[in-house]
Amino acid sequence: MADSATKLETEECIGRYGMTPPQFFDSLGLFDFGGGIYHGIYLTEEDMDLFAKKGIGVVTNPGSNTKLASGIAPVGRFLEKGLCVGVGTDGPSSNNCLDMFREMFLVTGLAKLLQKDASAVDAHEVLKMATVNGAHIMGIPEADILAAGKLADVIMIDLHQPNMQPLNNITKNIVYSGSKQNVKMTMINGKILYEDGKFLNGVDAEAIYAKANEIIARLAAEA
Repeated sequence: MADSATKLETEECIGRYGMTPPQFFDSLGLFDFGGGIYHGIYLTEEDMDLFAKKGIGVVTNPGSNTKLASGIAPVGRFLEKGLCVGVGTDGPSSNNCLDMFREMFLVTGLAKLLQKDASAVDAHEVLKMATVNGAHIMGIPEADILAAGKLADVIMIDLHQPNMQPLNNITKNIVYSGSKQNVKMTMINGKILYEDGKFLNGVDAEAIYAKANEIIARLAAEA
C-alpha cells in the first residue's frame, strides 16, 4: 500500500487519528503478516523501528516522487535501520517513464543529494534493491537470484553499446548508465516474453498503440 507518500497525507492522519500512517495501519493489524509499503517519504524514526520489528519492506519510487514534488525518501536511513528496501516505478499516471534503470539512477542520485555524500547508497546496494530485495518484499524469494531451483526470471543486457562501455564495472554501468533500451531479452519463469524488440507474450503491441492514440484523440476532442 502507499504510505507516508506526502507531507499532507501524514499531517492529516496525525491530526485525525493521533498517529502516523504506519502506526494507524499497524493498529488495524495490517502489518501482522509482513509485506511492504510504497513511498515512505515521511516515515518517522518510530515508523522505521516499527517496520524493522514487523519485517515490513519499503519500495521507493523516486521517479514518481520527483514528478509530483512529493519529496525524497530517506533511503540511506532506511538501510541504516535494517529495512528491506526495494525499487519501483509507481504507475503511469504519476510516472510517464516506467524505466527501472532510470529509477535505479534516481535512487542513488537523490540519496547522494539528500545526504550530501557522493558515496551514499552505492550502485551495488541499489542493484540489490532492484532485484533481490524486490523479490523478497513481494513474497517471491524463489525469484531473488539466479541459482539452481530458483525461478528463471532473467533479463539479458546488451553491453556492446556506447553507454555500457568500457566494461570496467558492470554494476556501475547498469545503475549509472543503463537504459531499458539495453534490454535484449526478458524471460519469466523460463519463458521468453520479449526479445530483440519483439513482444512474444501474445499481445499485439501495434493494436495497443493504435487504441491508446485513439483514446487520446477522443479525449482531446472532448476537452
